[in-house]
Amino acid sequence: MEQFLFNNHKGQTILEVVVALGAGIIVLSAMTIAVVTALNNASQATAESQATQFAQQGIEIVRSMRNTDYATLSTLSGDYCMAASCSALTTQTGTCGFKTTSCGTNINNKFIREVSVTQNSSTCLVPGVTPAPGSKQTEVTMTVSWSDSKCRDEDNRYCHNVSIDTCLSNYTGRTAP
Repeated sequence: MEQFLFNNHKGQTILEVVVALGAGIIVLSAMTIAVVTALNNASQATAESQATQFAQQGIEIVRSMRNTDYATLSTLSGDYCMAASCSALTTQTGTCGFKTTSCGTNINNKFIREVSVTQNSSTCLVPGVTPAPGSKQTEVTMTVSWSDSKCRDEDNRYCHNVSIDTCLSNYTGRTAP
């Protein structure tokens, strides 16, 4: 009888190896998924950080226009393209001007930077505060969009975006009460 029990254990080593290999494959698969997910998240975070930087840069360009030539800024209204090479917006169509259809990728062949300008925007008024006589409020919305492998909709190829809104005024100083 003892011999019968001893002979029954011959296949146990193979079974242990198969179970160990299965467990190893499961652990390696889980680690692979974790690494791929971490890399995708890092790539998304990098793109979002770059887009935010490009949007802030665009806002600073428009703010500089307000400081140096408010007369030109006050003539702008609507949607504009703002390529990386732009130092100001113009009323002309093109990479630094009025948007006709699409701006196309205009920064690093990856990002699209667009500007929406609204003159005398009620969004920019502070409730209960009367604006200074002759002051104008210009609302500027800077949007930077980009695409990656997660953007699968043909109608919305640039499915990620960062938007920054700001209000600019021609009012340059305040009088003391």
